[in-house]
Amino acid sequence: MIRSMTGFGKSSKKTPYGEITAEIKTLNHKSLSITCNPMNGFFLLEEKARKVLEKKICRGKVFVRITRENIPGQKSLQKIQVNEKIAREYVRKIKKAQKDIAVKGELEIRDLLSFPGVVETGTHHNEETKLWPHIREVLEKALDKLVDFRDKEGAQLARDFKSRLGKIRRNMRRIKKHEKKSVADFRKKLKDAIKDLEAEQMLDRERVENEVAAFAKNCDITEEVTRMEGHLDGYEDLLKSPEHDVGKKLDFIAQEMQREANTIGAKSSSFKISKSVIEVKSEIEKMREQIRNVE
Repeated sequence: MIRSMTGFGKSSKKTPYGEITAEIKTLNHKSLSITCNPMNGFFLLEEKARKVLEKKICRGKVFVRITRENIPGQKSLQKIQVNEKIAREYVRKIKKAQKDIAVKGELEIRDLLSFPGVVETGTHHNEETKLWPHIREVLEKALDKLVDFRDKEGAQLARDFKSRLGKIRRNMRRIKKHEKKSVADFRKKLKDAIKDLEAEQMLDRERVENEVAAFAKNCDITEEVTRMEGHLDGYEDLLKSPEHDVGKKLDFIAQEMQREANTIGAKSSSFKISKSVIEVKSEIEKMREQIRNVE
């Protein structure tokens, strides 16, 4: 069945490196757009996260947030180094300044460690590699929840589409019924008009039939009705399709349906047909609004 583009999924897991949480939110978009906010210091994992998402999402604006909270007994992801070369340079410069300007005082280790560049921190590359399997697991679970959410939304959309397709079909049956009647009504009106101008015995039957034939030809909507019925069948088939990116195809068919409805309305001179055409166009417009939310 079709799938909605809006949804939300969240999952958490306690790992040796803390509790990792992945949140995924999706909105309508004409193509696939992923904005990933990985944990601080782990931007190299962003591309891996994108590849996981692209396996199950083909369209929509996707927002991903991955966070990590500390827990008791967790392993550290930080590496700390003391740059001895810079520390020695600080000591040498400070002692020289003391001697040059005759300033007394003792330099303590806590002072030295607070100087810029003496203590360097970072993340262990191998720890980042070990962390990825945990992130991927949490991300995939959040993604499964998101897909389930979008599937349920899609099922609701499918029910709405089927209901509207049913209304369109009923109106198309009315249009076909009134089309035949409109030609008969025109023949009667034409005969009545000619009777008012000429004597009944002088009525030109051939002329009447030619006019009726011309009217029927100009108002013939058989081709448009047939195409509309084909579009309705194709639309229902797509609602059951597991294809990716089905939303664009549904929108294209809806455009074609709208075009056929406009042509039928332009050709018809019947008020009842025009009324049904308005109903059909209204349902198509409502469907096109909903299609914007189909993946």
